[in-house]
Amino acid sequence: MIKSNFRNIKSALHQLGLESGQVDGLLMDLGMSSMQLDYAERGFSLQLDGPLDMRMDPMSTTTASDILNGWSETEIGRILRDYGEERQWRRLAQRITEARHAGSINTTSGLLQVIQKSLPTRFSPGRPGWKKTAIRVFQALRIAVNDELTSLESALPHAFNCLRPGGRMAIISFHSLEDRIVKRFFLKAMGETVSKKSKKFRDIGNVENEPKTNVFKALEGTCALILTRRPLTAGLDELKSNPRARSAKLRILVKK
Repeated sequence: MIKSNFRNIKSALHQLGLESGQVDGLLMDLGMSSMQLDYAERGFSLQLDGPLDMRMDPMSTTTASDILNGWSETEIGRILRDYGEERQWRRLAQRITEARHAGSINTTSGLLQVIQKSLPTRFSPGRPGWKKTAIRVFQALRIAVNDELTSLESALPHAFNCLRPGGRMAIISFHSLEDRIVKRFFLKAMGETVSKKSKKFRDIGNVENEPKTNVFKALEGTCALILTRRPLTAGLDELKSNPRARSAKLRILVKK
């Protein structure tokens, strides 16, 4: 096992003796481990009180606490807006900077208290609006701490180049920011569309390594096939056994 960031996928494969153009398939799971969520000391969970850490790699330097207590109101607002897609980003950024003057924000429960006090009265604790806002704030901080979106944008072209012709790239994302980056990359990697009806999905039956009876609706380009017209999501049976899969989206690309 090699522990590394997705952006280092090329060097990680090299350590395994694989070079560009030699990989049959890649599965990139962009989600968090349930063990990370269930361990309070990591600071990812809303339900467990712990230090505001949120580092995927404990050896990295910046923590969520560093951001909340050291970054400017403008920068905090930017990550809440861009990484959390939070509509109350101005109000929250202001309240966070005000709260830290009274004492550092160092725990998940401390941050949740600030969020509670920042929201309009209709978003009382326990209401759906409150919980969704808190989730978006935690997401924004986690993305900023780990530079997740930049890592993904860097990893995708390296991963595609590692595939052999006929090789597949399957990516599971868990929020709209990731899924948007993956979707745009797939369209770019596909190249010019083969069909005259640009960007129209059509039935194809000649996907390598698939039974001839299988028919896919794919978008075919000069460099790749996109097999997922829309991202695949978990079914009811899977959600019953694994509720955390509810936001998972799977997209698949085949290199030509």
